Amino acid sequence: MLEQNLVKIAQKYPEKTAIVDDRSNITYQELQDLVRGFSNGLRSLGVRRADCIAVVLPNCTEFVISFYAAAKLNAVFLPLNHLFKEEELGYYINDSDAKVVITDTTRAELCQQIISKSERKIELITVDAAVPSSTYFYDLILPEETAAETEDEIALAQENFLYQYSSGSTGRPKRVGRTQQNLYHEVNNFTQTANITESDKILCLVPMYHAHGLGNCLLASLHNGATLVILEQFRQNGTPMEVPFIFRRLRVLELIEQEQITILPAVPYIFNTLAETPRDTQADLTSLRLCFSAGNFLPQDTFERFRARFGIGVKQLYGCTEAGSVTIDLDEADKPYGSVGRPMQNVEIKIISDRGTQLPVGEVGEIVIKSKTLTSGYHNMPELNQKAFANGSYFTGDLGKIDQSGRLYITGRKKILIDTGGRKVDPIEIEDVLLTHPNIKEAVVVGVKGFFAGEIIKAVIVPQESQTCEEREISDYCKARLAEFKVPRIIEFRDEIPKSPLGKVLRKALV
Repeated sequence: MLEQNLVKIAQKYPEKTAIVDDRSNITYQELQDLVRGFSNGLRSLGVRRADCIAVVLPNCTEFVISFYAAAKLNAVFLPLNHLFKEEELGYYINDSDAKVVITDTTRAELCQQIISKSERKIELITVDAAVPSSTYFYDLILPEETAAETEDEIALAQENFLYQYSSGSTGRPKRVGRTQQNLYHEVNNFTQTANITESDKILCLVPMYHAHGLGNCLLASLHNGATLVILEQFRQNGTPMEVPFIFRRLRVLELIEQEQITILPAVPYIFNTLAETPRDTQADLTSLRLCFSAGNFLPQDTFERFRARFGIGVKQLYGCTEAGSVTIDLDEADKPYGSVGRPMQNVEIKIISDRGTQLPVGEVGEIVIKSKTLTSGYHNMPELNQKAFANGSYFTGDLGKIDQSGRLYITGRKKILIDTGGRKVDPIEIEDVLLTHPNIKEAVVVGVKGFFAGEIIKAVIVPQESQTCEEREISDYCKARLAEFKVPRIIEFRDEIPKSPLGKVLRKALV
């Protein structure tokens, strides 16, 4: 379904630029040829329908090719954070039964370590160069045509195609399976709502392994014949490096002007950093017709400073892993501040009380979503699915209200997540790691207000009796087991954790 649409777009706009990155511009016809060739290569490795393909890559053209090749094969696509450490990646690769791992030379050794510990045969593919015990990505671009699938395309579109993992309050992330049909409806809803056309150019600054980047950058552009512009990795002496976004700010402003970007999806952290661009820095953003923020609530201060600096307001989008994009604020500047907008086309939202009844306008309750974009549920979690999914609806765990004009306002969360540098972190996952340390008796992780935007991760630890812990030791322990952005920046030792009379941890007392 998704790859067939790419074929139609390539037939309609064969010479139009599909992807711009730092290496080359790729037309739609070239992209379609690469997708077809790589799907043939995957098939030659034994990849078939429903096999899982894990991708451990930063944003790049090969990520896009892999996505559509998986769709063509009716395989399962698993995009993973390229900053994850061995324990994290190993969990996802094993939990999903991945048959193939696609990565780059920077992460090849790490992936090989994970594969060597697996009892299953897992093929390793590297995108930028050949390394021992792997296959080079471009050696798998095979010209031979493969037999077309004879099975019912509608039935295939209803099978799981995308695996993503949703954080919450259960410790280990929950596997979310979505179909090609789910994604097809999501991108169509967004296209109709935001009026995406082939004339648009979308700059991708957010990770494509995340629902925001996948749906609102990759799919939003390539499903509509628009152009996807990818911010390249930062390199020092030819070596790719992760650096704070502030060091990419000038390059982003340059790309917007150079490529005449029309749509800029990002997160509050990015918009805050752009808003702080010095006044003496020349920045022409007049090509932009739509800027929108997702991932967390956009502070009013950031909204106002960005508009004052560049003359364009930032809209807010609300979405989740389980449903993709749900609402977007497309009102003019005189609307009440704080809304995340109205539901996308073909999306229904209700506010439900604790008793399960629909609440009237203005009253706060749980946000419930009904849409054809919804996952059917979490893998192997029947009890949780009974609570979270019912009658074709998803009970989000987010609290909100709807005004007289149908605008949604987020007022709180039942889930406990920390927003650090634009990334969502589940504190329970970090606590689980800390509690494996032999000298730690109790551990609670919270987010505290950062100096610029977002939060800083803080761990409050009660050592085992007669044991001592050092900050450096705990930090190193976490660094060996967690992605860098999940490692607590503040570590505090206490004799006890504050709790309510019923034994509930009083997290607010730790901030």
